[in-house]
Amino acid sequence: MAPRIIAAAFVAVLALGAGHACAAGPVLRISVLTSGVVLVNGERTMVPLLEPELVALKALGGEVWYFREGDYAYPGPSGMTLFGLLIKHRVRTSLSDRADFSDLEQRETSAHEAGR
Repeated sequence: MAPRIIAAAFVAVLALGAGHACAAGPVLRISVLTSGVVLVNGERTMVPLLEPELVALKALGGEVWYFREGDYAYPGPSGMTLFGLLIKHRVRTSLSDRADFSDLEQRETSAHEAGR
């Protein structure tokens, strides 16, 4: 039981520090490369390991910023599995057109400035 508590605490810390924090909560930046590699905040991971992190992110009111490399209609097995998890846990998700997520950062900056 102790490992589960430690794992849950670790996931909560990761979600809290997951990239850009905005008014709605923390942001997890996920990129799916054409090779099938999945990056979370720039670091390689395996999709099944994301599920507890997505649960914690949802609980914190956070969102996923998603970028998929390439112009193919099919996102590959990793992308399909990831989308399944996002749907399963109903995590708020924004799609980025840019690998550096600058389009979403600009959106957040504009929304923040408009709210002043």
